[in-house]
Amino acid sequence: MKFRLLYAHSNMNLVKKNQKLHNPDSPLLIGEIDESDVVKEGNEPSYVDSQQRLF
Repeated sequence: MKFRLLYAHSNMNLVKKNQKLHNPDSPLLIGEIDESDVVKEGNEPSYVDSQQRLF
């Protein structure tokens, strides 16, 4: 499945630079995890169940 990323940014040069950093095989939207990066799992509550529904 292919999709386009939309940017709410007025600097098109920065948008194009960030688009080049996108790796579809990476778990990150932009860039990749480096050996020197520290990945920690956050403890954020889910707000999905508390959202209002239209139907």
